[in-house]
Amino acid sequence: MQGYIRFAGLIVASLALQGCIGVGAWTLGSRTESSDRPKVDQARGSIDVRKVGIEGGLKTATDLRAQWGEPDEITTGEDGTEQWIYKTGGLRWAGMVLYVVILPLPAMVPVGSQYVSFLIHDGRIESATRTDWAFKAGAYCGFFGMTYGGLGCGTGTFEELRNSRPAS
Repeated sequence: MQGYIRFAGLIVASLALQGCIGVGAWTLGSRTESSDRPKVDQARGSIDVRKVGIEGGLKTATDLRAQWGEPDEITTGEDGTEQWIYKTGGLRWAGMVLYVVILPLPAMVPVGSQYVSFLIHDGRIESATRTDWAFKAGAYCGFFGMTYGGLGCGTGTFEELRNSRPAS
């Protein structure tokens, strides 16, 4: 009976793990992505710089201010442009995460806040930039189901990984 309880405890403990067993290290840093035709949604901070904006999205400074509210900061350029900055909550992180067997060991520091900035010219949104944090590069050996999708060893950047997967 005690053997069954121990076995059941091991099953429950293994199901509680995050799906990764092995060794690895990943670096984190700031990521900035821009687009001159962003998809700007109605909700403050909701922007996709990888997809082209479609009809019905926010295109003018008036629409942006009406939906997102006042910017957290406005900077005026000499050429008549304005940069509107909206903080999106959260911090940007830089550092490294070591992963030993089943235990992630983060060594990260905050390096700023996450934000979205818009270049406004003649009342129109000319471009948008999102600044946040992302995993940059890593090396691993083991089973990393969530991150790399299987058993093995490898190195690379997360950008390479994203570009190697088929589009969904």
